[in-house]
Amino acid sequence: MFSKIPVPGFTWKEEDMSHALSFFPVIGVIIGALIVVLNAIKPFSELHAAVRIILTLVIPMIISGGIHDDGFMDTEDALHSYESAEKKLEILKDPHTGAFAVISLIKWMLIRAAAISAVILCPLSDTKVFMILGLIFVVSRCLSGLTSVLFVKAKKEGMLYSFTKDNEKATVMILAAELAAALFFMMYLNLICGIILIMVFAGFTGYYRYKTYKEFGGVTGDTAGWFLMICEILSTFALAVMLCLLSVF
Repeated sequence: MFSKIPVPGFTWKEEDMSHALSFFPVIGVIIGALIVVLNAIKPFSELHAAVRIILTLVIPMIISGGIHDDGFMDTEDALHSYESAEKKLEILKDPHTGAFAVISLIKWMLIRAAAISAVILCPLSDTKVFMILGLIFVVSRCLSGLTSVLFVKAKKEGMLYSFTKDNEKATVMILAAELAAALFFMMYLNLICGIILIMVFAGFTGYYRYKTYKEFGGVTGDTAGWFLMICEILSTFALAVMLCLLSVF
């Protein structure tokens, strides 16, 4: 999930990498803003619903370059190996893609597609709803960054360790402030939706800690990508369910 981005004329130093996670939610802001523009602002909002559903589905992958999907697939391969923690960590490094990775990606992407379709096609969906949908991508990155810093690392090497071993206090403070701002804005837009989504975020974060500690002995860059993807999908699904219930009652 984490990698050094090549920048012409610039050499990455470890002290630069330690601050990088503080800016991780900015990518979520870009993704969220594009989703809001696509679905709530004319002339884009007048595109056929099928077009907007597909674009909303692929925007996160395009902006991130699919790096989180890669971590997700590696983690799924490791989890479905049912081997020891040491062997699972080796599988995470394996460049080959297993069948379970492909099956899991298709399964979760279909769930994401269904959830996005329900949100976009719901008569109750307005600009505020799409802003909440966009904020999900900010919150997921805040939580992914915080868990990467605060949770035990599965190994004392690799890109994640390099990103998180220094300046942890400053990084946590910045990410926590960004998370609080995103959650507050979400509740400001719709209090009920905001509270329920916070419960989803908190519940899955707790499960993520339990799962990674049990299966890997801690978190890695790949599991961070796994967390981010499933967190976004589950919260989008929760938003879709809430909208469906509100439209019925």
